[in-house]
Amino acid sequence: MKNRIYASHWEDYELIDAGNGLKLERWGKYITVRPDVNAYFQPQLSKQEWDRKAHFIFKEDKGVFGTWLNKGNLPLNWDIEFEGVRLSVFLKNTKHTGIFPEQNLNWKAIKEFITSEASFLNLFGYTGASSMMALANQANVFHVDSSKSALTWTKENARLNKFDGCKLVLEDVVLFMEREIKRKHQYELIQMDPPAWGIGTKGKKWQLENHIDLLMSLAAQLLTPKGQLIVSTYSAKITPLTLKETAEIYFPNRTFKTGMLATKSTTGKALDHGSLLHIF
Repeated sequence: MKNRIYASHWEDYELIDAGNGLKLERWGKYITVRPDVNAYFQPQLSKQEWDRKAHFIFKEDKGVFGTWLNKGNLPLNWDIEFEGVRLSVFLKNTKHTGIFPEQNLNWKAIKEFITSEASFLNLFGYTGASSMMALANQANVFHVDSSKSALTWTKENARLNKFDGCKLVLEDVVLFMEREIKRKHQYELIQMDPPAWGIGTKGKKWQLENHIDLLMSLAAQLLTPKGQLIVSTYSAKITPLTLKETAEIYFPNRTFKTGMLATKSTTGKALDHGSLLHIF
């Protein structure tokens, strides 16, 4: 039986239903339908109910790319809020919205732990939701991603919240970590949310299962003795057991929890997202 760690809904986000390879979500006042391979079960609500509720429906062309059917000629960009932090939702040419809402479990952990005296390293930082949570606590934030568009989106989220001081780093994550180790820098909190696959610098193919051991080894050297590490993975090849066994090697004397990060829909469907590790 899976050890699921459930992320909750909040006022501006709700997983309404899921099934048939799709999920029905509410972002503030707008509702979207988009693909999710983990929604392999039958939905609770009928297709007619989904269609009636949805404002936007994503139509896949190839992979994550496609187009959004905009049923009401509505704006494709709007803001939602989480515990006082504003985040930008933007529907572009992929199924992604700029926010992984299940990460709110980690956002809460960040806000509870980080202080203005601490440094937070956000690796594979994407559009910066976690960075915004740390900035809300006036922490020293380093946000690293190899995507220019992700950093641009992070800047927009910082602007929305009138946050200053987020250090944006456009660089390969592994190279950055290796350089920071040479500089003898350490961080009180590190979050890693590496992609399952992709094309890295110089056109190199990236597969997480070939890099997870290295990433954990480098993180162990960058973390302060009492620091915390949060790792989320969205690869079917990286299980909670994989993360547990790796943590036991590189963090042998630390307390940690692992499990499957999941969300339960309003209709009662359990939707898995990926594996989660929290060292504290």
